[in-house]
Amino acid sequence: MEKANAIRIASIPIAAGAEEPWTLPKGCRGFTLQVRDGTSIRIATRKGNALSSEAPYFTLLTDNSIDEEDLSIDVINSAVLFLASDSAVVVEVIYRVYDSTIGGGE
Repeated sequence: MEKANAIRIASIPIAAGAEEPWTLPKGCRGFTLQVRDGTSIRIATRKGNALSSEAPYFTLLTDNSIDEEDLSIDVINSAVLFLASDSAVVVEVIYRVYDSTIGGGE
């Protein structure tokens, strides 16, 4: 599997009390998550888990970030779900991808 050869940034608005999905892009090889305003949020990979506090989910605490450095699977249509409980927030995702149109990363 090719290594990442490009970095992209996404800003995902999350409404208070709503579980919002974000689909990892094809070729994603790793990512970093943080909340722009420093609010804690819940993160899950199964719909309903963050909203109902049902495992597996985890909490991204205030003023922290989460890194997934090396995804060894090909991520296609895999979603990450975010929940902001108290107020609307923006989750920033810096993700690393392999993009076959620009070369490198082999």
